[in-house]
Amino acid sequence: MASGKKVLQFHEMELDERLLKAISKMGWLQPTLIQEAAIPLLLEGKDVVVRARTGSGKTAAFALPLLQKLLNSKLNASEQCTSALVLSPSKELCQQTRTAMEQMADKCGKVVRIVDLSSSDVVAQRHVLSERPDVIISTPSKVLAHVQTGALDLKKIEMLVVDEADLVFSFGFEKDFKKLVEHLPPIYQAVLVSATLSDDVMNMKNIVLHNPVVLKLEEPDLVPESQLTHQRISAEENDKPAILYALLKLRLIRGKNVIFVNSVDRCYKLKLFLEQFKIKSCVLNSELPTKIRIHTINQF
Repeated sequence: MASGKKVLQFHEMELDERLLKAISKMGWLQPTLIQEAAIPLLLEGKDVVVRARTGSGKTAAFALPLLQKLLNSKLNASEQCTSALVLSPSKELCQQTRTAMEQMADKCGKVVRIVDLSSSDVVAQRHVLSERPDVIISTPSKVLAHVQTGALDLKKIEMLVVDEADLVFSFGFEKDFKKLVEHLPPIYQAVLVSATLSDDVMNMKNIVLHNPVVLKLEEPDLVPESQLTHQRISAEENDKPAILYALLKLRLIRGKNVIFVNSVDRCYKLKLFLEQFKIKSCVLNSELPTKIRIHTINQF
């Protein structure tokens, strides 16, 4: 009987032992399809366009090779410098990327410094930038502002990542992005990560990539039915928010969740209830403008 193609495992990708320990700690048993395809290419130094849906493991697909290249370069580095730039279209996405990358770099100690410029105040950012962190995560506008004031020098950037590339231009960053590229060195590795290969992505590809590999993997939109479970809880109407909170707090339901309610009013009430317990949520309903709804879905 013919056997399927063997999946390339993390320990076969020439990743640093510290990264492998972090991967093990997070419970990742094997790479996703996009990780298996993208990581070796990026470690080889190729420019890559990655088309991948949310939940496909795309952050690790670019973050692991980025961290590996940083660790390699530090072996012979003569000075501390910012060598990787990750651009995202929103503050929320920047925060998510930083959290994920810090988890992957958890076993590296203070060797790798990762900074998110999307939320802190300008004065604090200038102090952080003066220490030349290894990785900067931000929206294009924030980075450009610091470059123009002289607080940030991008001339030693070795790797540029544009996450959710299909949204960067549509969110109004096209002008700033093109100005920002002018401050990059002549040679650097670039990665575009996008859910779609839109005209904006193709335009961006022509600006920052050189002979790129385009990965368009066919992945299922949904998990197999065999992995789905169904549970039913009977409860009084007034008890439902408290029960939902208990399920989330006790981690009886994990990961990302979609919660359906029967009215717009109920939607906002539940959001406010969860916020009291510092549980982040976003609202999606027909009263919101289309652009906001699309943005909310892409952030999820």
